[in-house]
Amino acid sequence: MNISLSKVSQTTRQAQEEVTNMVRQALQVLKDLEIEDKNISTASLRFNPEYEWENNRRILVGQKAEQIITFSINNINNNVEKISKIIDQLIQINGIELNQMNFSVKDNRELFINSRELAYQKAVEKANQYAELSGLKIIKILSISEGENQQISQRNNMQSNQLMAEAAVVSGSTVVPTGELEITTKILVEFLLE
Repeated sequence: MNISLSKVSQTTRQAQEEVTNMVRQALQVLKDLEIEDKNISTASLRFNPEYEWENNRRILVGQKAEQIITFSINNINNNVEKISKIIDQLIQINGIELNQMNFSVKDNRELFINSRELAYQKAVEKANQYAELSGLKIIKILSISEGENQQISQRNNMQSNQLMAEAAVVSGSTVVPTGELEITTKILVEFLLE
């Protein structure tokens, strides 16, 4: 998750102090819900003047401080209500923004290994079908290459060589449907036919 905490005040120092208080509150929420320190980091910290437009003139409103914090939650399958609890408690902080929420698998090596295997099997099936249709025989594989489009993404309607990793469905006052994630591997296999 990615949250943004910002305030506009007369001075940069005042804005920064207010944001620091908000950050402390957010960190306490995360600590209370057992998010480990190693899974929390500052993505950015910005200070800049804040303007608004009035009668075609830019007017200085004050100084803005903003801190963006990124944190991750491990093993949500083991505690599906955790996401809802975190959101419900974070939104108690006035001026907080939840900018981004991504679902993924922390250790996806085994999933990509399986995805590659499925992609290869599909390539061999297709080659056998084309060889049979053309009255030829597969002699050997000339080359195998993997496309750059290996990815984990939200499931869509496209059918390809993929392995699904089912995510948790969260209940509670804030409902966050997570759906499924898909792992996609694209390979190119060249066969010698005779």
